[in-house]
Parts: sequence; structure tokens; C-alpha cells
Amino acid sequence: MAMKNFLLLLFLTLFVGCTVVKSYTPKAEPGPVRAADYSIYVYPEKVGVPRPYEVIGTMSIRDTPFTVFGGSFEGELDTLRKHARKNGADALKLTSVEQPDFLHAKYRMEADFLRFTNAWENIALSEEELRAYLRENPKLDPIEGIWLANDAMQSRVGIMRNNSWAGRDFVAFILRSANPSWRPGDKKLDLASGERPGVYRGVYYQDDYRRQGVAFSWRGSQTNVFAFPLSDDGFSSIFTRE
Repeated sequence: MAMKNFLLLLFLTLFVGCTVVKSYTPKAEPGPVRAADYSIYVYPEKVGVPRPYEVIGTMSIRDTPFTVFGGSFEGELDTLRKHARKNGADALKLTSVEQPDFLHAKYRMEADFLRFTNAWENIALSEEELRAYLRENPKLDPIEGIWLANDAMQSRVGIMRNNSWAGRDFVAFILRSANPSWRPGDKKLDLASGERPGVYRGVYYQDDYRRQGVAFSWRGSQTNVFAFPLSDDGFSSIFTRE
């Protein structure tokens, strides 16, 4: 009977007595709480953070012996994101990720909570002002206008001549995006004229602010669409003139 009770207790400890240890260590004053849909960007261990930042805290998610099996990598990331929003963070930098193994039933993670410290370039121009510029300027470049992107955030961007940065001839900026961390006016693309008319080169800023060099040209006389690859798997960002 004693052996049966021991085995029952062991079973309950292994498969019911779930214990996950979450600990947060603050390193700076928290910021305003982020909305539940605010995008918290995640930078893996070997990926650099593309903007200046400060670490406002660190968090670890560990398990104890006899933690119940289950959970997932995305589930633990979701936990980190929720705590990051509560502390006013902009992003997570993963510093350690350990997969489940024979002795550990769940992913174990450690991450720094980051707050960006630089102001992202914002073009202080309303859509009405942009439309007035496009309507009244007689010497527009073909790239200037309002464009619809095929991204998941259903972005609309405006492109206009702007050489306030060295090496840049045009800037694309957000008019509308479903991503709440991108505001109207935020820069999305820096462009310079290429070696011949209709060729453009520049830098595209992904949703997590990582930079990607791009180059494209008009296809024949078609100036109502442009595209450039975003990854090796063939996915491209396509912009169609509104």
C-alpha cells in the first residue's frame, strides 16, 4: 500500500504539480504600459539590435524538476511580450534559449527588455499636404506618389523628394498601417536615383527596424508597380500605385 501511495504521489507531482519560475529584475524606470496589440519585436541571440537602446530590465522563465510537460517556444515568447508591454518596453533581446530535454519539460529563456533611445525619423506631413504637393508640383519624379504595400500590415506609404539625408533623393513614409508601433509619418524607405532613369537604390526598414538594401527598376514603361525581394525564399515586397 505504501508503495502504491508513493507511486501515486510521484505521478501527481510529475504531471499535475506544474511549477514555472518567472523572475524579473528591473534596471531602469518602467515606461508607460503598452497597449495589448503593441508590437514587441524579438531579436534572437545572434541578431544585432538595429536601433540604440537601453536595457530596462531582464526576465527569465525557468522550470523546476517535475514541471508538467507542455508549452512551446511561441508560448514562452508570448509570456515575455506581455511582461515587456507592462514595463513599457519596445523590444526583447533573447540572451539564452534552452530547449526541452530529458530533465526539462519546457523551454527556458532569458531576455533583456529594451527601450529604444533614439527618435525614429518622422516626416511631419499629413496626407492632405502630400496630395497638395503631388498635385501642385509640375516636375515630379515617377516614383513620387501614394503606394499600397502587400505587407501583412496593409501599409499605405507616401513617396516624395527629400534629400535632407546625404545620399538620399526620396523618402517613403507611413500614411496608414495596422501596426500600432508605426506612426503616420514614420520613415519606411530611403531611396536614391540609380545609374539611369527608372533605377532606384536604397534601404528598406522592416517592421522590426532592421535595414535591408534594395534595388529595383521600372519594368518597361510600367510605372504603377515596383517590387524588391525581402528574403531568400522568394517573398517580395510589392508596392502598387494608388
